[in-house]
Amino acid sequence: MDAAIVFLAIAGELVDASLGMLFGTLLSPLLIIMGYEAKLVVPSILVAQGLGGLVATIRHHNCGNADFNGYTRDSKIVLAVVLPGLIAVVLGAFVGANISKFALNMYIGILVVIMGLLCIFPVYYAFSWKKMWLIGLLSGFNKAMSGGGFGPVTSTGKILSGVDSKVSVSTTTFAEVPICLLGFGLWIAFNGWIEWRLPVLLSVGASVGGFIGPYITKKFNPRKLRYGAGLLAVACGIWIITNLF
Repeated sequence: MDAAIVFLAIAGELVDASLGMLFGTLLSPLLIIMGYEAKLVVPSILVAQGLGGLVATIRHHNCGNADFNGYTRDSKIVLAVVLPGLIAVVLGAFVGANISKFALNMYIGILVVIMGLLCIFPVYYAFSWKKMWLIGLLSGFNKAMSGGGFGPVTSTGKILSGVDSKVSVSTTTFAEVPICLLGFGLWIAFNGWIEWRLPVLLSVGASVGGFIGPYITKKFNPRKLRYGAGLLAVACGIWIITNLF
């Protein structure tokens, strides 16, 4: 089982670091399907993605997918998502730690279906800094509450508003780091410490996937992979919802 968890984390962060989405969106339902409680899954994913995203951010910069050397436009995009996102994380972590198991699983299931559909059927709109702030608020809340829903909103949202796809992926990966780590800290503060094995295994796998993923961003067109991951997300979300009844 431990090896399977590490493998899933490698695969999940490999997808997330190369597409800017779907680590938590895919792993949250998969881990719940495997029998883990949602209130263990969410903080475990948050800390793992925070660490894996840190590795991936450094790699994205070194691979030339984005420029984070100083107060560049890419750095400004990160801040436009992170600053409102950090505010929303507080509310998301508080709500996620205090609602019922049924309600949390239902929220995760519905969110995963919606995020999967966004990957498959994108909606286009014009870029603006105000919209980046709104994206940060929504995605930060989703991430802290459910462990997923950050990348499909931010990465897809930026691509659909005209931001270069490699920059969008890289800036989303960077923005997730502080949001995930703060979300993890708040979950622990609100809900107490968690069993250590799952977050450690996920963190090991995410760090490996985070090292490899940015190379895929640099070399390949990720559109087909995004569609496939979107279909998987929809299937997982539907499974969670139907098994609640």
